[in-house]
Amino acid sequence: MKDSLSSFDVTAAVKDLRGLIGGHIDKVYHPSLDKLVLAVRPQREEKTYLVFTVGKWLYATSKAPETPQQPSDFAMMLRKRIANARIADIRQPGFERIAVLGLEKEERFELVLELFGEGNIVLVKDGTIVQPLTSHTWKHRDVRARRPFEYPPPVPDPQRLSPEELLEILRSSDTDLVRTIATKLNTGGRYAEEICARAGLPKALKASECDPAISGRLLEVIRGLRNEILTEGKGYLISKGGSPEDVVPVKMRIYDGMETESYSTFSEAVESYVSRVPKPSRPEKKEQGQELGRLKRKLAQQEAAVIRLQDEAREMQVMGDFIFANYEQVAGILVAARTRLESSMGINEVPGFISFDPKESRLKIRLSTNTLELDVKGSVESNAQTYYEESKHARKKLDGLLKALEVARGEIDDQLRGEKKLAERTSAEHKPTKRFWFERFRWFISSEGAIVLGGKDAKSNDILVKKHLQAGDRYAHADIHGAPSVVVKMKEGLTEKTLHEACEFAVATSRAWNAKIGSAAGYWVLPEQVSKTPQSGEYIAKGAFVIRGKRNYSDKLQIKLGIGEIEFEGSRKIMCGPEGAVRSRCAGFVMIVPGEKDKNDLARRLSDHFKVPIEEIQSILPPGDVELVEQTGISISL
Repeated sequence: MKDSLSSFDVTAAVKDLRGLIGGHIDKVYHPSLDKLVLAVRPQREEKTYLVFTVGKWLYATSKAPETPQQPSDFAMMLRKRIANARIADIRQPGFERIAVLGLEKEERFELVLELFGEGNIVLVKDGTIVQPLTSHTWKHRDVRARRPFEYPPPVPDPQRLSPEELLEILRSSDTDLVRTIATKLNTGGRYAEEICARAGLPKALKASECDPAISGRLLEVIRGLRNEILTEGKGYLISKGGSPEDVVPVKMRIYDGMETESYSTFSEAVESYVSRVPKPSRPEKKEQGQELGRLKRKLAQQEAAVIRLQDEAREMQVMGDFIFANYEQVAGILVAARTRLESSMGINEVPGFISFDPKESRLKIRLSTNTLELDVKGSVESNAQTYYEESKHARKKLDGLLKALEVARGEIDDQLRGEKKLAERTSAEHKPTKRFWFERFRWFISSEGAIVLGGKDAKSNDILVKKHLQAGDRYAHADIHGAPSVVVKMKEGLTEKTLHEACEFAVATSRAWNAKIGSAAGYWVLPEQVSKTPQSGEYIAKGAFVIRGKRNYSDKLQIKLGIGEIEFEGSRKIMCGPEGAVRSRCAGFVMIVPGEKDKNDLARRLSDHFKVPIEEIQSILPPGDVELVEQTGISISL
């Protein structure tokens, strides 16, 4: 039984889809992790749906598929960029199991649909990856956002292959002819058998024993088969004992005498075949072995380093602030130290003296409750600046380490998932809850009843601050790079409790979750302290803001969130928020922390428990994998 399209099948699928050229992308749907549906408005025709099952199937249909009530983050990303885009081209690079859609809007994009291996969906602009469905790094290829896009190492293209080159491939093989054609030429097993049958050659013939006449005959058959696919434009569903066995774009000799259904297009045949194929059972987890253990040890070391760098960056910042706050005392100590050195007097008489390094001119003193290291040749300002530079350096290192952590997490995910590709569909009996205006952002209702909003990406950060941060509100942020903007819609009676919860929310929905660092600091400020105007000579990225003035910190915030059911304006909603807010507003809830379990498994179980579509749960969960640490009034397994 066929479980995915071969290179010949992709040729047929792309031929079918080329009828959509000139049409416009009307809508983008992402009904499950492994499926993408593009609603297309062709020229002078009814709406058509391009259906892509990642790594497996590609076809066009006139039937509107089931679509989720709430779009995924990946669907939203695609809608922002390619909705209403014109389909300028659809092609198959070489003989690859890849289809590429050229899309034109204000800008030109390419949507790469990969049908080999686990498959992928990659949006590319000007040769650079905008966003892949799944990030992955191989030795020869790095599929991650903002990286140059590269195709996998090419397979031989029969259209460009010479008989001499094919003969070299055959003679370098140590197996039989049919397996050599299937693997070396990327045809797949069934087509390799068909090629041998049409060429009149035994499948068991040793490939290394082939001569120039055989290679020439094989190449002629392969090219003839491809030309037949391109000219015939039909589809055939092959059955065995009433069960679907294969779907092909041409009549094949190896299926003579078997049950065959004919279709006017290959897409129709594929759609019918896919609808009849039994759904695969969920694969068991594979033993991960030494490589997984190595990756986990590496992660543990990186996580410990993140905590150290966070503490170092914060401490250096605080010490720089402390020097300025005690300007006169520090200035007096520096003057006293220089005077004593110039007159050869004992520098140990300087107030708060601990030690002195004459080679580096470094004076260590105790001032109030802090220990300072000062350059006696420098000024108060230069000494404070030294601390600020050390803080800045630590933050830069931290940023790089966090990126490395994300890569390491991705590697572990790949190990844990292996061949696992779970299809998720919205259960028909689970009706969505009422949708409110604030659900375009991350959100929760505080224990004191305030609406708290968080950005999901750079664009929503900008929108959130520009449109929803008003006089009297509060702005919160995690003290870590890669965190969302959080806005507290203030109301009468709110206290520091709500602001503390907002800081917890900012930390838990930041990069800190995927980094699994345990805890981090957050802070809140007034709206007038938030600015998009940089200092002269500096640049502010999209979604980022400058904070000026005093920050009100909440330290050592545990990275932890709760999920439970609340009532808001007479409607039930499923909320994911900081622990205090969830405990005060939800009768039943679960508490989660960063962990090793797939958050989509949790979403599936919570969807069944709360009787809401799985997309509604997925949209509120934190950005990485989870660990279930508490259940109250809910009983689920993970």
